Amino acid sequence: MGVPLTLVIGNKNYSSWSMRAWVALRGCGVAFAERQLKFESQGWRDNIGTLSPSGLVPVLWEGEPGTGFATWDTLAIIERAHELSPDSGIWPADPRARARARSICAEMHGGFRALRGAMPMNIRSRYPGKGMNPDVAKDIARISALWEMAKKEFGRGGPHLFGTFSAADAYFAPVATRFATYDVKLTGLAKELHQALLDAPAVRAWSVEAVKETEFVAEDEPYATTQRR
Repeated sequence: MGVPLTLVIGNKNYSSWSMRAWVALRGCGVAFAERQLKFESQGWRDNIGTLSPSGLVPVLWEGEPGTGFATWDTLAIIERAHELSPDSGIWPADPRARARARSICAEMHGGFRALRGAMPMNIRSRYPGKGMNPDVAKDIARISALWEMAKKEFGRGGPHLFGTFSAADAYFAPVATRFATYDVKLTGLAKELHQALLDAPAVRAWSVEAVKETEFVAEDEPYATTQRR
């Protein structure tokens, strides 16, 4: 992989889609530079039109950001990184495991809207019990079942969903932080996998930076009683 990569991301406290791409690349050893555009900032307003063809983050640039080759949307970024670095372990090596990993990532990509809406990612905060309702509970049960299914069938070689860390773990990393933020109670294997996700070095590295951020974005803070400064 000869062309330098740059990943354009949003706030580490709030941007779950940025987290997925960043954690996948970092966790699988794909080298990249980071360019952060904070939501609602002047930097965002000045640069998002140049740095993102879709006006959203994340975006992976090959070569100079803004003039090189861009891939946007988290799942597309992960696939592109796999093509550029096929031995990095972004996807499992076994074809059946790889197909299953792609399936559960696709389900995460397009589903679990009740959970996303009621429990937005907010790594630095704690709101135990907030956001829980019957539809969210169904999403949590389905996620737990997906984790357990992947682990039992393909994950015996290590602590993660498919043994070693992969894009599947990165895809569920923001969910793991939500479970911590809202104190979601898990049991058995799902509880173990949740902790393994939180303990993954790339997830820890992202989270350390997320808790340092002080920007307050109201639409991502439905349970805040005061604005942070």
